Amino acid sequence: MSKKKKLKNQEEEKQRQLRENAEQEILHKQTVKDLITPSGIDASNIDHMEIISNTKRYARSFFVSTLPRMCSFPDIFRDMYLFGDINTSIYINPVQEARSQNELNRVINEIETERIVAQDRGNINRESDLTQKRMEAEQLRDEIAAGYNKLFEATVVSTLFAYSLEELDKFTKLLSTEMSKTLVGIKSAWAMQEEVFQTNLPLMQNKITKSHTFDRRSMGTVFPFTTSEVGHPTGIPLGFNRQTGVPILFDNFHSSLTNYNMVIFAKSGARKISYNENTYLKVFSTYGNRKLST
Repeated sequence: MSKKKKLKNQEEEKQRQLRENAEQEILHKQTVKDLITPSGIDASNIDHMEIISNTKRYARSFFVSTLPRMCSFPDIFRDMYLFGDINTSIYINPVQEARSQNELNRVINEIETERIVAQDRGNINRESDLTQKRMEAEQLRDEIAAGYNKLFEATVVSTLFAYSLEELDKFTKLLSTEMSKTLVGIKSAWAMQEEVFQTNLPLMQNKITKSHTFDRRSMGTVFPFTTSEVGHPTGIPLGFNRQTGVPILFDNFHSSLTNYNMVIFAKSGARKISYNENTYLKVFSTYGNRKLST
């Protein structure tokens, strides 16, 4: 009897250790906060999140890892704005001029050092490339010093949603392929899904440190407009698109607009009143009293 009791005690001790090990594995996978919170969002996975509701959904968050040297408006992030069920956020922080000057001077010194090394080694291609980069950095530094330009640090994050993990993987590959067409590289927020998901919420809390430096001109290309062309087939000429050179034909009374109001921004003495008078005469000559009274 004592031998059977001893074996029974050993078996119970073994089962107890197995349960403790299992509990430790669960606690290692999920934090205490995840265990005590009600069903909602499971952020314990490494590369995706599960949104538990009446219908389970899966979410995967990304951040922009690489950017092209040059970009055009509005193509650079268009797919991140229009790609199916996706949310995109951009955090923009201006860089102080003093810090911009110091960093650009440091970059110029590093580039010049690398150029001298490439020149000594006879690497003509690298020397030419570094010379071009130094000229661009010096031009940007001079523009900032003169007040014509400014640097910004921007963090770009996106969250993609799907109703199955297979669809999420498929959409992830497709989004990566589409973004590569504009030479934009995206990476899954590996082991940071919860932080990037919270960053992408409308809470104005940037919880990651992945940022890129833009100047004033390149910063203007990230705003979520789907086309650079503005106008209507029935509009009156108001000017020219400075980017494309195409005339702008704008119709204040077009059915696609919610109202016919228009706001004009310009400095003092830019003849805003004359512009309004001429625009009114053009609209009046085009539509007459009937159109203006509707």
